[in-house]
Amino acid sequence: MDFLAPHSPKDKIQTSYRGSLLNMRFLCKDMCHIKGFKTSCGNPDFYKHSQKGIENAPFLQKILNEGAILEGISICDEFFYSIIGENVHYGTPSNKNAPNCVPGGSSSGSAAALTQIDYDFTIGTDTGGSVRVPASFCGIYGFRPTHGRINLNKVYPMSESFDTLGWFSNNKLNMLKLGKLFFKNFEENKIDQKNILIPIDIVDDLDNNIKSQFYDYCEYRFKNLKKVELSSYNKSELADCFKVIQGYEIKSNILPWIKKFNPKISTEINSRFEMVKNITENMYNDAVNLRKEFISALDQNLANENVLIFPTTPFSAPVKGQSDKDLAELRKKVMEFTCIGGLSSRPQISIPKFKGSKGPIGLSVLGNKNADEMILNNLNLF
Repeated sequence: MDFLAPHSPKDKIQTSYRGSLLNMRFLCKDMCHIKGFKTSCGNPDFYKHSQKGIENAPFLQKILNEGAILEGISICDEFFYSIIGENVHYGTPSNKNAPNCVPGGSSSGSAAALTQIDYDFTIGTDTGGSVRVPASFCGIYGFRPTHGRINLNKVYPMSESFDTLGWFSNNKLNMLKLGKLFFKNFEENKIDQKNILIPIDIVDDLDNNIKSQFYDYCEYRFKNLKKVELSSYNKSELADCFKVIQGYEIKSNILPWIKKFNPKISTEINSRFEMVKNITENMYNDAVNLRKEFISALDQNLANENVLIFPTTPFSAPVKGQSDKDLAELRKKVMEFTCIGGLSSRPQISIPKFKGSKGPIGLSVLGNKNADEMILNNLNLF
């Protein structure tokens, strides 16, 4: 079980013997307060300096109150600052659905675990794609909710403008169960086919194999879906906008701790922290303004009932062990797909659907803000 952190609890944790999740087995990402245990945020030196949780994070307590069984703490990328899933300290969790390939990150262990053992669900977080990308690479369901809908108290912050909880499963009914737990007054709205749209500014420069699979699926499943352009900004501009806002907030949330304790950090992650130091307040303000303009354009182009569908990632999982330089271009391309959900604060699910050159690729369904219930309630449609 190479997906578990070395400080994972040796015994199962169950605090309630009744509820909607009774006896459902799950894992929790290594960045959340768990009563009586320490967290590492993917870095052993952070673990050394951290304190045992006095109480569970509220989201975790809610799950435990419903009778679920916590069976471990899952490995994550170091300080969550990667979408690849390789951790030089704890190792790379095995992606059994794409052998010799990365699982994706930063919720790497939570996703990879479901390719090895059929847990009922696992918990991750998603800032820049940390649930959606590993879900796509591992061929499982992965959901990022509307930003701000789930309490992140006692979950270590990365970038508060984008941080969300998230969850994975091999079972779409379990995805729905978690949604009904977290979202009060769960409404079971239907998605009308005429409201399913294809964002051409995301899809049309995919490689021919993935684009062909996607459009063949759309024609077979729905026929004649409307195509829309999301905004005048290209994907690269939006990805850069996201990276600046994220990086500026990382300066406040993570860099002060690093400066204080001087931990051992991998070369890859450290190079990103060095880049973050150069982000100025003016750069941040410009990015915030661009984000506002993008959201405004998105709101004008998409009605409340509309949902977008597109491949979650532009390719399947990369082979393990590549250099940071070789992975840089791949990370940028992935960010061009994931930044839409982050910048717009909208809910998005990745559904196992397509086949890339090395393994699975997910189909994403992205809805309007607070359309979480509608997405989760209509998984059979896709």
